[in-house]
Parts: sequence; structure tokens; C-alpha cells
Amino acid sequence: MKGLRCFVAVAEERHFGRAAERLGIAQPAVTQQLQRLEAALDMTLVHRDGRRVLLTEAGAAFLPHARDALDSSQMAVQAGKAANRGEAGMLTIGLTPAIPPAHLADLLRRFAADRPRVRLQIRETRLEDALAQLSQGTIELALTSGFAPPSRPERIEAVQLAEEPLAVALHRDHPLARRQTLDVADLENERFSVIARDALRGQPFGIHGLCQRTGFQARRFAEVQDATMQLAMIATGLSVGVLPQSVSRYAPTEVTFVPMAYEEPLRTLLLYDRRHVPVGVRELLRLVGPVSSSTVSTDSDVPASIDSRV
Repeated sequence: MKGLRCFVAVAEERHFGRAAERLGIAQPAVTQQLQRLEAALDMTLVHRDGRRVLLTEAGAAFLPHARDALDSSQMAVQAGKAANRGEAGMLTIGLTPAIPPAHLADLLRRFAADRPRVRLQIRETRLEDALAQLSQGTIELALTSGFAPPSRPERIEAVQLAEEPLAVALHRDHPLARRQTLDVADLENERFSVIARDALRGQPFGIHGLCQRTGFQARRFAEVQDATMQLAMIATGLSVGVLPQSVSRYAPTEVTFVPMAYEEPLRTLLLYDRRHVPVGVRELLRLVGPVSSSTVSTDSDVPASIDSRV
């Protein structure tokens, strides 16, 4: 690049002395760099006619491309520095099933406002695949939810993003929709629309465990892959569901939410590999805040009374 800079300066100034002054180097250095460039290209770019410096035909043809190359190199340097500061680049996030969409939306809005030049790539994935991808470096961050942190390798950190109560989602004309709160026992005769067991594998949350604890088996109406379809099934009036309260923001008009009298909150967690923490991840963790961003322990915290299987 030194040779290109010297050539462009000489071509534009048409004078070796002025080119050297512009570049802030000695005139012999300009001559030497230009000679090296001509030798590498095996062509003559300039020649002197007395005190004048003239471009050869090759030099005139080469000049606009040399300018473009210098501009591109400067842009590359600026992009690299911006990425190094966490101001640009791309952050890939793995999204496991049953994540409350409100938490994701709120986090991404804050991050986009703070780092508008960082591109976000969201990949829907199961927890076990997300843990493998974090270790491989194919994703930088994963979001999951449950009553407690999932079982995971020691190198994977879990940071709490949010916690919230559960609610029962049901059709607005359902007899239970007029209740102020509902217990799990109130749902004994209901059929449930749930996130499929294979999709939630490894995530310590499931209506089946809650029902078993209360003393009955949950009857399934439909198994789906995400909360959007779960709400659609509940909107038919043929089933109910247990979801985070914040999901009510996205529910169809036919669906209402009744708070659940259950003390254990659902926690949304950010997972990352402590061996590799890109700047974008550090910036996103900073936005989570000093209280929530304390790491949480492993699945030994799962309450003994809760069946963590889906």
C-alpha cells in the first residue's frame, strides 16, 4: 500500500517534492517506493521531463484503480476497527423453543439502538444443538428458558435476562376465563396445546411435570413447535396452555390470559461460551444490566418438587 500511496501522491501533485511533503516522508523514500511498485508491476508508471512529472499511458490507466484500492483498504481498516469496538460486524444468536418473544424483542431493540451497525442473525434451534454450536463457535449467544438453568458444559455460562410468572391461556369464552387466578388443579379436565417434547428436550420447563406434581396426567390436544402455533390451537377453544404472561402481547383476540397461582417464575437465560466472548456479546451482556447479568448456577438449582422433563 505504501507504493500505491506514493504513486497516487506523485500522480496528483506531478512533483516528487510536493508528494513527499503531502505524505510526510523524505523525497528519496517516495522515489524508492515508486520504483518498487513499478518493478513489482513490471511497467513504468511515471517519467520525468525536466522538472515535470508525467504519467505514462500505463500510469494513467492505473491511477483510478490505485485510488479505488486505497479507498477500499481504508474502508476495510475502518470496518475492522468498528468490529473490534463492537460497533459493526455480525452477531449470531441461537433461539431455543418457547422463548418469550417479548424478552427477545426488548433485548434486540435495545441492542440495535446501541449498536445500529451490527447485523443480527437469529437461528431457531433446539437447546442441545445450541450448546454444541456455542462450543463450535457457529453461534455466539443462545437464549433459553425454564424454571432453572439447563444442564450444560462447565464452560457455558448462563446469565439471567428476565423472569416472569406463568399464566393460563384459554379462549375468551371459556368458563375459567372469568377467574382472577387459576391453580394447576383447576386444569385437570382440560386438554393442552403444548410445545413438542422433542423441541423442548433439555429445557427444564413442561406442563406435564406441573400436572404430575398436582396429581393428574395432562391430556394433550396438540403438540406444536412454537408459541405462535400454540396460541392458534388455543384460539380454537378446544385446548388451553400454560405460557409466560408476556406472551399475551402476541395472542389472538380470541385468547385471554389468567394469572397462575404458581410461585416459581419462568426464567429466560443468555448462554455463551466463556472461552470465546466476542465484543458484540460483551456489549449485549452489558445491556442486560449489573443485577441480571450475574451468572447463575447449573441445573442443581432445579426445585426438587418440579419434574424438569417436558
